[in-house]
Amino acid sequence: MYVDVLAGFIVLFLVFCLINNRKDPKRVFGIYSRPGKWYFAKYPAILTLLFLRRFKFYLLGKDRVLDVAQLEKLQPLSSHPLAFDAVFFHAVSQNGVYICGGTERRQDAKVSGLLYVLVPDHGLLLSSKLPDTVLDADAAPAPKEYAAEGIKFTPVEPMRTWRVSFAGKMRLQKDPARLVDVDLKATWTSDYPWFLYEVELPLKKIARSIALEPWTEDLFRNLKDAHQTHYEQMGYLEGTLKVDGKETRLSLDSFRDHSYGFKRDWSLMHRYIFHMFYLSNQTRITLGLVCQPCTSTDLEFGYVVLPNRKLETIDHCDLVLYQHGENGTPSDELCFTFEANDTTYEVKVTYEVTHVHFKGKNREAKMFERFFKCEVNGVTGRGISEWHYNVAGATKRSV
Repeated sequence: MYVDVLAGFIVLFLVFCLINNRKDPKRVFGIYSRPGKWYFAKYPAILTLLFLRRFKFYLLGKDRVLDVAQLEKLQPLSSHPLAFDAVFFHAVSQNGVYICGGTERRQDAKVSGLLYVLVPDHGLLLSSKLPDTVLDADAAPAPKEYAAEGIKFTPVEPMRTWRVSFAGKMRLQKDPARLVDVDLKATWTSDYPWFLYEVELPLKKIARSIALEPWTEDLFRNLKDAHQTHYEQMGYLEGTLKVDGKETRLSLDSFRDHSYGFKRDWSLMHRYIFHMFYLSNQTRITLGLVCQPCTSTDLEFGYVVLPNRKLETIDHCDLVLYQHGENGTPSDELCFTFEANDTTYEVKVTYEVTHVHFKGKNREAKMFERFFKCEVNGVTGRGISEWHYNVAGATKRSV
């Protein structure tokens, strides 16, 4: 018996030595990690730890653990200079109306804010300071308003109703010297489920992304420091839009999110691509790919919301971030597939209108906001995409 045990330890030791002496594969373009020699052991280890962290949510449910009324309020900013509290909305109609806007509350009464409105009669309208996004927060906003320089997002009923409005000048993309008066008054409503990433993103996605990276003290410190609360919800946007006095009734499919945390440092992000799809059969899809070298160089996530409101997370996607636009120029078209709940989705995207804006203390985040037509498994639709690039080129690897 002792001989068998000793032999077993010897075999394990030899296997360990054999694996440990192998070299990890080089990063793609020096940035994107690939499975290393210990990936097979790291993956189940981190998967188990993540499961234990989420156990109370599995046991009780997120609605019993979290107070949605508190989630939907303006969040107190942390003491960090890069503290943030951000909301983002967009809405689309199948006849070509798009609205996209957001506010990111920062220290010193500053807001990173923007608004895009695309209507067939005028083309793309831009909030007047774009491509810059640094705005002054309203001097005396209502206690629960995200408000800056005419842009206002106001929670009314948690996970049910928000008010969305803008009053001010906007610039025409096709004639930048021309300003038009815009008045947007709309109500965002939802009867869709809300999706909390830190609880509902599949564990295997997070475990895979962490297992790909070299495990160091810096990695785990960065994962802790970069943590943020982020949730999303599909809904509807209804109201009126006036451009130079001409009024249009709005009835749009919509999306919104809310993010906040200790800090958001755009200089740490290398790249990401987000897509939000609104199909003509009322299917909604969100899909993202992120490369942030200090935490994860390859993270994919997303979900499908079916017409019956059932939400299914995306299990696999063959869209590879570094294969599309890594040179800094986004492609005009995109085709890929993904799987959710044993269903394969074939996606074709044609980008119709694109505009660039910048975020970050030193404008290090360059974002291409893109408005597109699409076809998913033969069903037509429209949507909004954002392609992010780190302007500095060499992304920091440590927080």
